[in-house]
Amino acid sequence: MKKITLLAVAATISASAFADMNLWDLSTGDFSQDWTNTALISTDDNWSGVASVMGYRGDELVAGTGVDPQTILAPAGLTPGLVVDVNANRTDPNTFLTGGVAEFELTNATVALNGSGTADAPSLNFFVNASGRTNVSIGYLLRDLDGSADNSVQPIALQYRLSSTSDFINVGSAFVADASSGPSLATLTTPVFATNSLWDNQAYLEFRVITANAVGNDEWIGVDDIRIASEAIPEPATMVVLGAAALAAAARRKRK
Repeated sequence: MKKITLLAVAATISASAFADMNLWDLSTGDFSQDWTNTALISTDDNWSGVASVMGYRGDELVAGTGVDPQTILAPAGLTPGLVVDVNANRTDPNTFLTGGVAEFELTNATVALNGSGTADAPSLNFFVNASGRTNVSIGYLLRDLDGSADNSVQPIALQYRLSSTSDFINVGSAFVADASSGPSLATLTTPVFATNSLWDNQAYLEFRVITANAVGNDEWIGVDDIRIASEAIPEPATMVVLGAAALAAAARRKRK
């Protein structure tokens, strides 16, 4: 729970007005974002400069504090979680009290999540098209940015869905029970990596990195160095050639 709780503001403008919601086509290359280009986000609540990424405040997705974000599966793109959020051009993770999503223009810039009484379950969402792709994976680095006296337990979960209208599915292997250090420390970094064959060849694949309002004063956790990678599904002719080569190799071994 943050020191200052904002009054909820109704979301009356559609999310599409604030972000580039085009799916990143993995056939054109891996998706990557390290937030080095701070010009991508220059205005509060405007993601239009960032391809295939959206930040949500997660209002009313959960009641109370200390909820495990792995259990929050409702989509943030529908009421009440509609509120698109980013606090742009910040430099003060130790003292910035507004929960949600924030861009911090530090020496190593990043975008971070922080729960609050209003931002119940803030998230960063990534949208890709994995048609014709296999071995789809996602990796990112969680960074504790808050060097203040705050010392919350700040869990971070990874989730995905294969439809823009369905609930999310949690990825248990990617859960980080506490991505923060402290008090008065901002040194912890936690790499996260996940892959799942269910992501292969999906025309719509949405990932969500999500936290929840902690007990006590939440800490800012950066979500950095994001990479969504894949490989092309081999063409049938290629599979035949590979299969023939494998059979030939097996036959040679048998004759020896």
